[in-house]
Amino acid sequence: MRITNHMMQRNSLNNVSINKKQMSILDTQLSTQKKISRPSEDPIIAIRALRLRTSLGEVEQYLDKNIPDANSWLDVSEGALTEVDSILSDVYKYCVQGSTDTLSLSEREIISNSLKELRAALYAQGDVDYAGRYVFTGFRTDSSLTFKTDEQLQGADYSITQKFSSTDFDYKSVVTSTVDLKAVQNLTGEQLGNLTDAQLSAIADYNAIGSEDVHRIRLAYTDIKTAAEMTSASSVSVKYTDTNGTEKDFMADFGYSITETTDVNAVPGDDEVLLNTETGELLFGNNAYTDLFNAGDFSVTYEKDSFGKGDCKPEHYFTCTNLTTGLTYEKTEEGQNIEYIVNFNQKLKVNSEASDCLSLEMGRDIDEIINAVDSAIVAEGKVNTLKELKDNPNYSSEEAQEKLDKLIESAQKELDYYNDNLQKTFESGVTWMQNHQEDVDIAIADIGNRMTRLNLTKSRLESQKTNFKDLKSSNEDIELEDVVINYASAELVYNASLTAASKVVRQTLLDFI
Repeated sequence: MRITNHMMQRNSLNNVSINKKQMSILDTQLSTQKKISRPSEDPIIAIRALRLRTSLGEVEQYLDKNIPDANSWLDVSEGALTEVDSILSDVYKYCVQGSTDTLSLSEREIISNSLKELRAALYAQGDVDYAGRYVFTGFRTDSSLTFKTDEQLQGADYSITQKFSSTDFDYKSVVTSTVDLKAVQNLTGEQLGNLTDAQLSAIADYNAIGSEDVHRIRLAYTDIKTAAEMTSASSVSVKYTDTNGTEKDFMADFGYSITETTDVNAVPGDDEVLLNTETGELLFGNNAYTDLFNAGDFSVTYEKDSFGKGDCKPEHYFTCTNLTTGLTYEKTEEGQNIEYIVNFNQKLKVNSEASDCLSLEMGRDIDEIINAVDSAIVAEGKVNTLKELKDNPNYSSEEAQEKLDKLIESAQKELDYYNDNLQKTFESGVTWMQNHQEDVDIAIADIGNRMTRLNLTKSRLESQKTNFKDLKSSNEDIELEDVVINYASAELVYNASLTAASKVVRQTLLDFI
């Protein structure tokens, strides 16, 4: 093959261009500190870089945003529940004190007032929020746990379905045939002295005063609607599920009916079911109790609209319908878990629902203690008032004094029963508060476990982040020393190619003539 000067010149220039291009590539690498500047230079490096950058971006998202957000949510929840535990601990101390000491009237009033303040503070902890989201209200993070404003109370009219099992039955001790103090105060000394034994017994029957235990189901709320006030139904309904899984009406199937009362000391007959709309209690006679107990799980549907500030919203605890807006809220067994993605294909639950850790039973149990204290205060006030009447000159006649002695004796007997009931309630309160504290401690421990998992995940992600950065750098970044050496070599080759090309280009045919 004949090699011409033109071919040699062209090859020389081409070699110079190739060497110059290599220098340009190395110069770009030195300037950018990267192996490639466009995917076409090395598709394998480019593809690997995209994958590593995506993985690193996800890790940084988890570390910089998701995990701190989840940790803050858990931290807020833990702090609130720790405060709840502290409140329950204070109530527990009062219960221990009340079950072991003989309390004066002033001490009882102090305890009653203190318990009311503690109860109000209890559910206020459920309204804590993180970044404007309430942490104990499931998916409804924009809704507070309690009614906080008058605006929220407007239209607060609910039909509530509360589920029970046979183990939810308990009993309450009621004092029967109490002293009618108002009737006494409306009598003059002469009128009191002229009372017959029958008339005196109508005011205070010493022999009839006693205590009786009544089976009951305690609803979540007090001051519920009466049958005449209900709008969605004609009365409170009690439904159970039979062995075939069919829901049935207990009252209709077993032949009972509900009688409403506001008497806190009402005692149902064996075949009676009483509903105290003020205290929110269903009281069962022996036969009615046995039938419903054997029926198994059941539910009670009732209505309430007399909510106050600090009361918990029903939609966070029960299946219910807002009768004003028509909205129905479902309470499912699965719950409303808010989960954060904290690692590749790994989620972590960050919320705790109020129904699991801030039971309405807490408030109802504290109410029970408060009511027992207040009842004992009222009973002691009767005794003191009657003693004052005995010292009153207007009641100084022998007949009036004799009647007052009998009334004081009856009032003292009533007080003894209330004191006994108060001590039993305080003793029960010790157990109640211990159980509630145990539930709260379990919830706190669960949060602690999740925080531990989160910290372990964080440590693992920090390690992954370091690894991904190393892999990304190894894939994309140059080794500066190697590139400098290669650049120097390329420069030497380029200069040599220039020298060789200059000799080829300057020779012509005339040089050989």
